[in-house]
Amino acid sequence: MSARQVIGIDLGTTNSAVAIWRDSRSQLIANKFGSMLTPSVVGLDDEGNLLTGQPALDRLSTHPHLTQASFKRYMGTEATLTLGNQTFRAEELSAILLRQLKEDAQSWLGQRIEDAVITVPAYFNDVQRRAVKTAGELAGLNVLRLLNEPTAASLAFGLLENREQKYLTFDLGGGTFDVSVIDMFEGVVEVRASSGDVQLGGDDFNEAICQWMLDQQPALKAALPAVKPALLEQAARLKLALSHAPEASVELSWQAQTWRWTLDEAQLGRCCQPLIARLQQPVMQALHDARFSLQDLDHVLLVGGATRMPLVRQAVARLFGRFPRHDLHPDEAVALGAGVQAGMVMKDAAIEDVILTDVMPFSLGVETAKESPGGLESGFFLPLIERNTWLPVSKSKTVTTVADNQTSVLLKIYQGEGRRVKDNVYLGEMNIEVPPRGAGEVALDIRFTYTLDGLLEVQCQQIDGPNSARLVIEKVPGQMTAAQIEQSLQKLNDLKRHPRDRQENRDLLLRGSRLFERLLGEERAWIDNVMSVFEQALDSQDERRIADVRQKVCEALDTVEGTLL
Repeated sequence: MSARQVIGIDLGTTNSAVAIWRDSRSQLIANKFGSMLTPSVVGLDDEGNLLTGQPALDRLSTHPHLTQASFKRYMGTEATLTLGNQTFRAEELSAILLRQLKEDAQSWLGQRIEDAVITVPAYFNDVQRRAVKTAGELAGLNVLRLLNEPTAASLAFGLLENREQKYLTFDLGGGTFDVSVIDMFEGVVEVRASSGDVQLGGDDFNEAICQWMLDQQPALKAALPAVKPALLEQAARLKLALSHAPEASVELSWQAQTWRWTLDEAQLGRCCQPLIARLQQPVMQALHDARFSLQDLDHVLLVGGATRMPLVRQAVARLFGRFPRHDLHPDEAVALGAGVQAGMVMKDAAIEDVILTDVMPFSLGVETAKESPGGLESGFFLPLIERNTWLPVSKSKTVTTVADNQTSVLLKIYQGEGRRVKDNVYLGEMNIEVPPRGAGEVALDIRFTYTLDGLLEVQCQQIDGPNSARLVIEKVPGQMTAAQIEQSLQKLNDLKRHPRDRQENRDLLLRGSRLFERLLGEERAWIDNVMSVFEQALDSQDERRIADVRQKVCEALDTVEGTLL
């Protein structure tokens, strides 16, 4: 066993789990109760002592004022949740849970644990990811990597079935829904695109069933919100029972009266139809961004506890026109993948040849202004790095001043997909001085560089001038020291070269130029068109597009050169 043991943690909405890489495989770690899954529930007992996991879950319906669940949904928000007379942020409750998972791992391994990989929904924005990392640090963990949940499941599946294939990971958990399109080849697990809905999961199906129960027994509405936790518990039981039978019944005793419900598959489908409909858009978005069709997929992989529902599996089968696969345990797949990532971080020889690529879940850009009939209008979003771009990445764009005699430019940085910045997540801002000239006469080069570990550097340089500014936005809270910033900037240098300046692209441009010199007439014109397409791809700074075009250009030049021999 490595002296430096890294653990992989699936911090789930409903359940959490821990895995390690040992003996050339990912293994789940049992908690103090001998279970591989720890309910993501935190509470207090009647004496005010802290409860985590199963003991807290056992009191959820009977002591709702002393218990909290599903707090993952509030990560990165200002929302506070109560335990008795105390209030907590979601990060703090998550830290309590993570600390328990860490202690269970230490007890199981018999050694101190400091380093961890933690999974997050693929569609978590930067603020939410920062919150997860904060929770880890509050729990005494050094969070080495945040790993997207469907990517983690794909890692576990990829090692289970090591062959060239294209598939979609459909991850519907207790609180979030993620999809990722995966291309696996020659030991590479390449995430082509991700999408999702951070407010869609098994909890929402419970809520829909609960609403149906209230509609059936409207007299119970007068007892809200006191009766709500007990109703949700019975709703979850109905959902679970309908995974194994076409019809199920539950009853609830409340204030000396007993209430009874019977629910069948058809009625479940009707009351959950809006939720089923919401599953389609993220799937189609991910396929569109990956430039895949349904027919390109070899199979669909189901992950997450909510995919046990026949209703969900039937919906997936209808959407894809095939039966999905569920080779891995739906509640364990993400944790097992986190264990694989932990092994990769430790550089274990058994998986040293496995390469994982991931993508940006959200676009990054700056606020800009546009001319409108009423004059100059600000508040528009200008993307620099678009969603589902491969990581790490560095891209630049040129902007100009918008007002006469402008002496400075304020760059506000956002993350999201909204056309206007008010619909996106604010990340930070920086100011750069400019000479006072006419509108549009001062040009600025803005460069965004983003790493796998979530470090965003923004550089702004006046073109043909001395003025510049630089900002590093960290995923973790707190200020970086000057030494840390300098170290990070050094790490980013390799990403800052324009694609035109990279050796493989320079060589191909030179090869095309030499061939152009050798040819005449239509053949020369044809080579000119081919190289123009390649130059346009280079100017886009889209690495995926560049790679595709470069391969086609190489094949075209090979063919022409073959005729000249």
